[in-house]
Amino acid sequence: MFNAIALSIPLATATFALQEVVFHIVGFAFEYCDSHSLFLRSKVRTSDRRKYVELLPRVLFNQFFLLLPAMLFMERTGLAFSGPSRISPLRFLIGLVGMAIGHDVVQYLFHRHLLHRPNLKLMKWLRHSLHHSTSATKAVSACYMSPPDFLLEIICPYLIPLAVFGNHADPRFHLLIAGVGAIGGLYEHSGYDFSAPLKPSRSVSRGGTPEKGIKEHVEEDEDGLKGITAFAVDLLASFLDNRAHSEHHTRANVSFSDGFGSPGICDTLFGTRWDLTPRQSRLVEAEWRDMRKQDQQ
Repeated sequence: MFNAIALSIPLATATFALQEVVFHIVGFAFEYCDSHSLFLRSKVRTSDRRKYVELLPRVLFNQFFLLLPAMLFMERTGLAFSGPSRISPLRFLIGLVGMAIGHDVVQYLFHRHLLHRPNLKLMKWLRHSLHHSTSATKAVSACYMSPPDFLLEIICPYLIPLAVFGNHADPRFHLLIAGVGAIGGLYEHSGYDFSAPLKPSRSVSRGGTPEKGIKEHVEEDEDGLKGITAFAVDLLASFLDNRAHSEHHTRANVSFSDGFGSPGICDTLFGTRWDLTPRQSRLVEAEWRDMRKQDQQ
């Protein structure tokens, strides 16, 4: 099936189409949750500054008039989406790891040293403030950016590593990268953190009164498997944790590439990860709880 798709239309086009389908279905699903007040215990950021319909035109412009041409250019020049249509499992795995690391490095460099550089002329031209104006409370705001910002924060961190680790035409690899990447970006900007109900310190009821989280109930369980269950809950909570990018939108000078699905290598090495900055993590926890109480009231 994948080979048939690759033969019928350019692989870059097929990859873009899959990315669009995933992005807008998942993005609308988050919007549906917002409009119907679903998963309120996981909605940790609710101060919406722009509506879904306000965000969509710019998002679509960036995707169709910037991302798609860039992907087609990469295929036409043979930098990516070209080569063998099947790669070995080892090369597939190396490619996935390489893409994760490459994305982390490229995004960190551009995000920290260009988009957040204290240079008025540069800031005025790049207009990264447009992206931060959304407060990361709407999923589709992941692609709500000025064109230069979109180039540096979305296109380059995707296509530069792809030229190194994705210089082949295996549809399975390219479709997986595009689909997973779309979901990760949407979740980071959705305002939801599905790990919140799993962590007692961050589990707050609608009335602002702390509730018992799942972990607390596990610790009270008489079952002999409670240790394994607690470990599984912690593991799931760590995977779903959406703090990093939320902290970036709140504090601006932390977690430039650390986020959901990211290895966070650069932020860890350079001490800019949200919980490694001078504001100790216990103070951030208090700030987080206060913010949740205000949002829930």
